[in-house]
Amino acid sequence: MNRPTVSTDEPSGGAAGAPSTETYCISCGESISADAEICPHCGVSQRRLPESGGPGRTADEKYCTNCGSVVNRDAELCPECGAEQTIGAGGEVDKLAAALIALFLGGLGIHKFYLGDNKMGVLYLCFFWTGIPAVLGIIEGIIYLTKSDEEFQRRYVKR
Repeated sequence: MNRPTVSTDEPSGGAAGAPSTETYCISCGESISADAEICPHCGVSQRRLPESGGPGRTADEKYCTNCGSVVNRDAELCPECGAEQTIGAGGEVDKLAAALIALFLGGLGIHKFYLGDNKMGVLYLCFFWTGIPAVLGIIEGIIYLTKSDEEFQRRYVKR
């Protein structure tokens, strides 16, 4: 990822008259010192890709949802195109899918795994033979369908 640098003639604590090199934060786009490891404006790490590494990303980075540039995982805006980045592990969980899974496979706790609640999923699996998880699954499926999308995401999806 090529990041533009800006040379200024103002000294920055170094030798008088020596130009200082600045760059832009990979998250907020503010001008910062080229050797800064953390942006003083937003606090996001400025770890850079190796120059000879070629295309790709590390565990702390993701691709921009608009232009495909490599950006910091915590970035809210792409420094290349300015597009807002989605934050989260994998987006939203589909409410209808969760409700249908709960209605038809709720006795096995599959809907709990789908929602990210693995402990409850295992508990449902352990007691599926009693029939109680099946009844609870039907009730939960109906409840999921009655909630608004925002309330469903906030209340039932584990992140």
